[in-house]
Amino acid sequence: MLTEKTNSLKWREVYSLAALNAAVVISWIAYHEYQPILMENLGITHLLDFLIIAKAIILVTIPPIAGWLSDKILKKNGKYLIIFTVGIGATAMVFMVVATLVGTAHIMDVSSIVPFMIVIWLISMNLFISPANSMIEAFAPVQKLPIVVGVLFLVTELLYALEPVVVALVTFFGDTLTFVVGGILISVTGFIFHRVSRDEVMQRKSELIENDRVEKQTPISYLAIVVVGLFLGLGKAFLVEFLPEHFATRFPGFTEYEGYISFAILGLCAFSGFLISKRIAKSDLKNVIISSFVVLAIGVAALIFSSNPYLTIVAALIIGAGFTMANISGLPYVIKNLSVRHVTYGVGIYIGASEILTGLFEYMLR
Repeated sequence: MLTEKTNSLKWREVYSLAALNAAVVISWIAYHEYQPILMENLGITHLLDFLIIAKAIILVTIPPIAGWLSDKILKKNGKYLIIFTVGIGATAMVFMVVATLVGTAHIMDVSSIVPFMIVIWLISMNLFISPANSMIEAFAPVQKLPIVVGVLFLVTELLYALEPVVVALVTFFGDTLTFVVGGILISVTGFIFHRVSRDEVMQRKSELIENDRVEKQTPISYLAIVVVGLFLGLGKAFLVEFLPEHFATRFPGFTEYEGYISFAILGLCAFSGFLISKRIAKSDLKNVIISSFVVLAIGVAALIFSSNPYLTIVAALIIGAGFTMANISGLPYVIKNLSVRHVTYGVGIYIGASEILTGLFEYMLR
């Protein structure tokens, strides 16, 4: 049973954001599944490097830009959800356009259009990420934000852990229907989130601006946000990109298990993050983040130098522990120490920084 204190959280808004994040994760999995297939079918595999680099640049730069624009619009005319709405609408539209193009590829040449649409889709997908996730400050008292992040982390990482199941469904649907379903998922969950949270966000935002939490203290520097984001990205990059490749190269006899080990660890991270979120909410977030950095460093060093498959798994579990702690504490720490007037921009920087190492690893290990 929820305690009275926990009941102060606005669960309806939290669940709607979790549903939106779930749609985003499913869309990313579908993208990674069908992008190489599409490129091969259209004879444009020579553009693979271009799209990997474009994706990395977009993931790093668009969230801060979207956050900056959202804060500017809020300051200028009091509207907060414009960038979010544009991103949701554009993403759903591009999904439908790509579905149409794929469906007509057998009767017309779409090889020059699809890469362009992929880039637009990547941009639109990242337009609403920072505005949506920065809204959690309106859903809970600042000291309870780790609990909100724990719920979001449970949903997203559990879906990533279940990627083989999602991929099987995507394969069953086929390319055209997958893009249609993706567009529907994004538009429906985006609409629900907008409908559920719009009044609450603006009312809460107005209250927060009137009583800015950092007016009487020194706000966190953007460099500190980048560092926190980089360490979060370090854990993600090693678990998702480096570990499967490293396992396959270092221990050939375990090649068939390489992906499942990564998925299993992500599943453990999802549940453990949810379970420890209340404890982290009662802790000093700065100390939790520093501890997560230490744990990540130990795990990464052990993983790199391990010559035994079982010790490698233990090292990966240590990285998973640091990754989980950094996830649950990172975003609340950033929001707590930012001025309300600049919080979306700061969250965008945090999200962008967390993608730097993942993009680098994806390019180097392709």
